[in-house]
Amino acid sequence: MSNSPQDSAGNTSFPPHPKLFAELRGERYINLEKDTQYSDAWVTLALVVTILGIIFSNLFLTAAALTLLVIAAISRSWNALSLFGLYYRRQFSETRAFMGETIALTLEVRNQKFLPLTWLRVSDVFPATLPLQESKVDFNQFSNLGEFRSFWILGAFQRITRHFTIECTHRGYHSYGPATLRTGDGFGLFGNRAILPGEQRIIVYPRIYSAAELRIPAKNPFGERKSERRLFEDPLRAQGIREWQPGDSLKRVHWKATARHRQLLSRLYEPSEEPQTLIFLNVATMRRHWQGVYPELLERTISVAGSLAALSLEQRTPTGLIANGAFPGSDQPLRLLPGRGADQLTRILEMLAAVNNFASRPIEEHLLREAPRLPWGATIVVVTAIAHDELLLALADLRKAGRALVLFTLAEAPPKSLNEQIGIPVYHLPHLVDDIVAPNEMKI
Repeated sequence: MSNSPQDSAGNTSFPPHPKLFAELRGERYINLEKDTQYSDAWVTLALVVTILGIIFSNLFLTAAALTLLVIAAISRSWNALSLFGLYYRRQFSETRAFMGETIALTLEVRNQKFLPLTWLRVSDVFPATLPLQESKVDFNQFSNLGEFRSFWILGAFQRITRHFTIECTHRGYHSYGPATLRTGDGFGLFGNRAILPGEQRIIVYPRIYSAAELRIPAKNPFGERKSERRLFEDPLRAQGIREWQPGDSLKRVHWKATARHRQLLSRLYEPSEEPQTLIFLNVATMRRHWQGVYPELLERTISVAGSLAALSLEQRTPTGLIANGAFPGSDQPLRLLPGRGADQLTRILEMLAAVNNFASRPIEEHLLREAPRLPWGATIVVVTAIAHDELLLALADLRKAGRALVLFTLAEAPPKSLNEQIGIPVYHLPHLVDDIVAPNEMKI
């Protein structure tokens, strides 16, 4: 099977009319299967009727047999040419949108030949989670995909367009295609089925809350930064060595240089004055991820993470995202280092659009694993639907080690011990989930 050509916009179509002769030579550009009501018995029947008409000098039988043969020949030729010069195209007004927005979809069919098409049935794979305002997308139980069916009648060199509106009701990467087209001759004796393997995709980002909706300060969404903590040493950026000083930890000792110079030497790190923000997203909505997931609660948590990333980048703060979730079909956690480029927010939102509800490891293990790799000047922002004991202990250990931490939780009750005893700012956001049923695991 060979693929259909694609234009610059990524739309798939059948080969245009100039490739007609290549098609006639057998150089197929499409996946073609014949569906016919015609068989060799028709020829046998026509010959028998013709002979009987001649033997009995019956003009009616002879004319009927000849008519049958002529109709079969015309139908066969009509069917053979039915797919030539036939175009089917999907066109989206946007390929990226936020939840709650709409996208205009245009379906176009063109018949670029003199031969008309009395019937054309199109069965296109659509995402079942994104409904159309003007029509219905059927759910295919065998493929677990949506299916949009349409019927067209096209004259010679005719183009027909139909317009639809896609409701972006679900976050994620949504694929359209492949499409299956069925057509044939006008008598219904023959039929062709062609598959257009090309796919198109739209990305639906999570909903973004404003600072007012989150009920946090817009200027300093993660709290005031103390002036005495502006200057940090970045352990990932070594610039040399120096003599060992009392108070240096063993991790700082440069053992190779110590052996070479025969005196105790320590690594010298470059200073890091620029604050950074690392957002840790917990995709688990239960104490143990294998206990299940609350989809709506997860969506709100993902929206909070995306909103905080947008607020941080508005402050021109390098921002990154780390999640214990993964891309569909993968078990690798999401990890994007801090940056503040023009496309950083887009990259974060695309990661959040793709993240699934499979937790590669508990968030507390993920924090303790990633923290040693992070610059000391980074503020670790944890976004989670639940705040269980294991997570609170991990946060307390990181705070005692000198890490700057902020916790955003959608739990029913905030963990007061973090703020009162350890000094970790806690933002409690139960108002974002007051319209859904809260699981017991949210109650801390």
